[in-house]
Amino acid sequence: MKIQNPMDDQNPFMASLNAVPVCKRRISDTDWFPAVDVSDLGTEYLFEFDLPGLVREEIQISLDGNALFITGVRTTQRYGGKSLRAERPAGAFVRRLVLPADARADEIRATIQNGILELQVPRKTPPNANDQSNIIPFEKAPHEHATCSHN
Repeated sequence: MKIQNPMDDQNPFMASLNAVPVCKRRISDTDWFPAVDVSDLGTEYLFEFDLPGLVREEIQISLDGNALFITGVRTTQRYGGKSLRAERPAGAFVRRLVLPADARADEIRATIQNGILELQVPRKTPPNANDQSNIIPFEKAPHEHATCSHN
């Protein structure tokens, strides 16, 4: 059995991390996409998405085969008058990532806290190509995210 180097460009997971996000390719009707950090913790992968101001009811996490989709809509408050600056992205978003071949897609855990959506993806065997799309439920956050100041 050949062990695939996770940094190999032929690895669909690594390629999806470096790919232009779905909305920038205009494949989907979306206005922006959340930034993501992905860590390999040994026994699991940790995906952390920046979704400030959103609550879990505004986010949907789903699987289609080995593709993970994060979708939702962020709205902004308008108080009338003339907008002088609007830098915070709003509107529909879609983020698609290919899961690693050794991900246990049926055991993904999701939490959101302080605007950070965290997905814990246990590692084991490649996902079954015949899997149906599944909605991933939220769980209570296992730990608090620390805040940093950049002074």
